[in-house]
Amino acid sequence: MPVNPITSNLGEIMKTRLMILSFSLLVISAMISLGCGGDETPQTTSQPASQPAAAAVEEYPGERFVLTDIYGEKRIWSEFVGKPFAINFWATWCGPCRREIPVLKRLYTEYKPQGFEILGISVDRDQKKVVPFAKQIEMPWVVLYTDAETIEEFKLGQGIPYTIFFDAAGNETGRVIGAQPERVFRRELAKIFPSGS
Repeated sequence: MPVNPITSNLGEIMKTRLMILSFSLLVISAMISLGCGGDETPQTTSQPASQPAAAAVEEYPGERFVLTDIYGEKRIWSEFVGKPFAINFWATWCGPCRREIPVLKRLYTEYKPQGFEILGISVDRDQKKVVPFAKQIEMPWVVLYTDAETIEEFKLGQGIPYTIFFDAAGNETGRVIGAQPERVFRRELAKIFPSGS
């Protein structure tokens, strides 16, 4: 019986399409599980309309950020330089951010006796959601609202969570992009605390 070339290749074509579809779904699910992005881009401003964020930075020359915390207090970059710290960009609506918080809390508790600080910078557009969330989840660190200048200053891309580590002199030592296992954060902390916690 003669083999029809069209039907004999049909099986191979279907296998190839199925493999491409499977790979595409795998890539998409990996992107979703590693971090948040999309249309909830970080665009929150922390300054009242009467004082734009740019004016606040001009008021504090040399500061990498001037942001407002969830209690309405102005906080500046130099306040945290002098001790090792991490800046964690996050949002209340970000699933990977929520999953990462318990890991950060454990590490914060472990390294806090050595002076380690975490600054949680919310990129939420709706700031009213941040305070109840931070209290409910019991964030033990400083929680700030971001602004466009801070996002630009730290070259934050579209995805969160995004954590940047700094030594006591304020030098960046590493970044963790997306929700990662605890060992990834420990590797970054080992750069700041070579002798461990």
